[in-house]
Amino acid sequence: MRFRKIMVLGTIALILMSFLTVTTFWVPARAEGSGLSDSPWPSFGRDRKNTGLGPYSTSHTDGTEIWNFSTGDSVWSSPAVSNDGTVYVGSFDDNLYAINPDGMEKWSFSTGDQIQSSPAVSSDGTVYVGSFDGNLYAINPDGTESWRFSTDDWVYSSPAVCSDGTVYVGSRDHNLYAINPDGTEGWRFSTGGPVYSSPAVCSDGTVYVGSFDGNLYAINPDGTESWRFSTGDIIGSSPAIGSDGTVYVGSHDNNLYAINPDGTEKWNFSSDSRLASSPAVDDDGMVYVGSSDNNLYAINPDGTEKWNFSTGHWVTSSPAIDGDGNVYVGSRDNNLYAINPDGTEKWNFSTGSSVRSSPAVDNDGMVYVGSNDGNLYAIGGENDDIEDDTNGIPGFTLLVMLISIFVAVMYSKKKRIG
Repeated sequence: MRFRKIMVLGTIALILMSFLTVTTFWVPARAEGSGLSDSPWPSFGRDRKNTGLGPYSTSHTDGTEIWNFSTGDSVWSSPAVSNDGTVYVGSFDDNLYAINPDGMEKWSFSTGDQIQSSPAVSSDGTVYVGSFDGNLYAINPDGTESWRFSTDDWVYSSPAVCSDGTVYVGSRDHNLYAINPDGTEGWRFSTGGPVYSSPAVCSDGTVYVGSFDGNLYAINPDGTESWRFSTGDIIGSSPAIGSDGTVYVGSHDNNLYAINPDGTEKWNFSSDSRLASSPAVDDDGMVYVGSSDNNLYAINPDGTEKWNFSTGHWVTSSPAIDGDGNVYVGSRDNNLYAINPDGTEKWNFSTGSSVRSSPAVDNDGMVYVGSNDGNLYAIGGENDDIEDDTNGIPGFTLLVMLISIFVAVMYSKKKRIG
């Protein structure tokens, strides 16, 4: 009897250990803000602050093509990755695609014009994306339309999803819109030019967005202006917010600006050409941004240059940073580049045309990026196996689960013998 009690208690303990291990280690890092999915890369810039920073290691990723998915036209949209591994991306062929982890189409959703906006996945699985038909679409996880919100011109901007479910997006009609979770308008904020910039949302609810009128706007949660910061030319770049609240944004006046939370200038960094790329920033305040002078720049927290990496053409793609400090960025020279933390090239991946899409990195270290050749590419390591039945469960968890099963079987045998 005592042996049976020990076996029962031991089995229960091991099952609990297995459960705790799964919940501790098998849940992907949560993106900033509960309005977004807790998936590996739920939106442009990965989180609502547009940092472009992911916690995942890509140490095994060597530039090997795992698969490519062909759309009917150019892919400037940046991919988003959901919790089940589905990859979402828009195309100039007017469609948003949902692609299974093996590279096969799950579904497609047709809009009335091309999609350059990058999709955002919310915590309930709804996918938001803008179209040149002037609408922001809310799409259910099965690919059906939930609702659409109409603006008066192209929606090039990528949506940001706040913690309360409010969706922010810019339009070529000069407005930034706050849209309620049911698709109704919360408010609109008027700027002096088209809003191609994708908004970033601070932890206090302040929304930052750039405009072709040359200003970066800080907008209160109620839609009133907090402040504006003027640059010397249009802002097509999307702002990124650092861990200390500093806001970074590029301008066509060739400068990257670091702006304090009160709207004053902290510093500016000059390149030799316009900045259409959006910056990425890590937790230490290192900033990475591409320029039309063909370079990717790494900029220290004090605004000085750490290094620059030269490509063969403009860098309008926005960089992504992995958990090891490697930086991924596309170039109009047709390549995606993987760059080591010291600025040296790790590898490059060649596509059939320019890479304006910004890369996304999932929790397995897979890198996804679109190309003007009409394809979305999944890039990994030579030994990557997309049919892995463990589905990402850590080895220790599997070991504990196997031990639990073994103990249960032994207890069952002992009971029969007894």
